[in-house]
Amino acid sequence: MASDFKWPQVWTTNLAFDVKLPEDIIGTLEFVYSKDINSVYVRNANLGLPQRTLKDGRPYFGGARADTIWGADGAGVYVIDNSSEGYNFNITAQLRKQFDFGLSANLAYSYLDARNIMTTTEIASALFQGNPVQGDPNKPELSNSQFGQKHRIIGGLTYKHEWNNNLATTFGVFMETAEGNLFTTAGGNRYSFIYAGDVNGDGAGGNDLIYIPRNANDIKLKDPSQWAALNAFIEQDSYLSQHRGEIAERNGLVNPWYFNLDLKIMQDFSVQAFGKKNTLQLSVDILNFPNLLNSSWGVRQVASPAATSPLKLDSFDSNGDPVFIFNGVKKTFVDDPSLFSRWRMQLGLRYFFE
Repeated sequence: MASDFKWPQVWTTNLAFDVKLPEDIIGTLEFVYSKDINSVYVRNANLGLPQRTLKDGRPYFGGARADTIWGADGAGVYVIDNSSEGYNFNITAQLRKQFDFGLSANLAYSYLDARNIMTTTEIASALFQGNPVQGDPNKPELSNSQFGQKHRIIGGLTYKHEWNNNLATTFGVFMETAEGNLFTTAGGNRYSFIYAGDVNGDGAGGNDLIYIPRNANDIKLKDPSQWAALNAFIEQDSYLSQHRGEIAERNGLVNPWYFNLDLKIMQDFSVQAFGKKNTLQLSVDILNFPNLLNSSWGVRQVASPAATSPLKLDSFDSNGDPVFIFNGVKKTFVDDPSLFSRWRMQLGLRYFFE
């Protein structure tokens, strides 16, 4: 650890307002801002000075230094240090209304911008080696966090109808559409386009963000005939096609928009017994209801691993420029086979007594 290392600290400000609008609509506006005071990042003290600059502008290091106790085998001397560059802010607007005949409705929109300098993990070596960078890995750039949905719209309707003193039925609908995906144990909903291989010579492979070529003269391919396929891949991806001539951002790619609809039905059966009201409630929840109607609906998409690492470093030519092999991937996103893309049903039974 750095001698002046401090435990992580975050400053968070949260402001929210509720206002009663015409027609008894309740409006809510909430703003949350968080700023890193002392976040954690890792640098490699065994990394030497750059030997040269590659054509895309990034430094080339040529491996670890040889004048340390770790030798020149690429091992790292990882120093845990502090940064204050990260931040995030979220704005949410919501409308709610309760109707006299048993219907309640709500609709909300959220916008999130979250930035940090390191991809989150739990091991110092993995923090350094697995953090995609555009330039100096010891000075990682501020970029998108891999977690959080930039745009998210949710809405809900609930209606309860009491047939008599003993029977009541409740219907509920929940709608969600968002850019990205939900958090999973495998990571967030953003991706980085990285090379397969150690392009910047820092001793760590798979953490160098790709340079997006403008044309065939902007990249050296071992087989130049691969350019047509590589160019077609770039054109079909909205991020790559809009950032030609640049080194890709860390977590610059985000999952496509998805739409989800969940249903809930509850049926109450009540009787008076021993001076108390006893209720047996049957419930059914159908998650991702559109997928139940049509197997092509409600299917989310995620980035293919082949798409996020489309270029493999083959060698360096006599001028010191990297030479690549394109893996032939044709499209960025593929159908997600996880539970998020499948309909599910849950049956419930509860007993209430007053």
